[in-house]
Amino acid sequence: MSKVKMTKQELRKMSFRWSWNRSLSWNYEKMMSLGYLTTLAPFLDRIYADDEEARQRSYAVHSQFFNTEPNFGNVILGMNVAIEEELGKDGIDTAQGVKTSLMGPFAGIGDTLFGVISSTILGSIAVATAVEGSYVGIALWIMWNIFVLFFLRPAMFTMGYNQGIKLVTNLSGQLKRFTNAASVLGLTVVGAMIASMVGVKFGAFEFFGTTFDIQAGIADKIMPKLGSALAVALFYYLLGRKGVNPNRLIWIVMIVTLVLSYMGILVTP
Repeated sequence: MSKVKMTKQELRKMSFRWSWNRSLSWNYEKMMSLGYLTTLAPFLDRIYADDEEARQRSYAVHSQFFNTEPNFGNVILGMNVAIEEELGKDGIDTAQGVKTSLMGPFAGIGDTLFGVISSTILGSIAVATAVEGSYVGIALWIMWNIFVLFFLRPAMFTMGYNQGIKLVTNLSGQLKRFTNAASVLGLTVVGAMIASMVGVKFGAFEFFGTTFDIQAGIADKIMPKLGSALAVALFYYLLGRKGVNPNRLIWIVMIVTLVLSYMGILVTP
């Protein structure tokens, strides 16, 4: 158990760090991961000040891929802080399981909720009133964004922190099962993302005058998204090989895809 306890002011500062860092360091390789890590960095340095091995492990874990709706990211970060604050290095895996399992569902909820409020409702009002020569709609939109930044996001961070404390308190004897359940949920979310976001479709080729449709004749009969699953499995394997990094893998995928498309083995999904 850690002796470090975060104050409300410190939690508020971390929320502001997230608002700044998650966009400043966004990248196509790991998206919000650097923002997530740098938001937690002062907390991790403080909580693991006497355990360099645990600090390095926490840095490695929290630098892995992360992407969610920015506002709901505050909830996940708050839960992460509460878990590691209460359990120390024994809570790193639990925090990672919660983080992985929640980022997908929270992205869907947050994008819908804040997209409707910010863009659809307030954005429409701002445009409509601006066309009529009034600044009321734009002022309302600006006030909403100020409210989200300075009030709503810190409140969501605190809510996640409080829920994280309840999590480790109420489930103190069941954390291993909870971590396993969170990991399973995380893998389920990743599997759903592969099926819905990775598009691989095989084409057809002729062999001695007979046309063979690889997708319909073979792949679909085994598993409809077989190509997507095989591609992700191959990418995962290659990333573990020496000399292969995400940037090189992107080039490999582009070149191989162009060659296979030219040969007719791959077609547009």
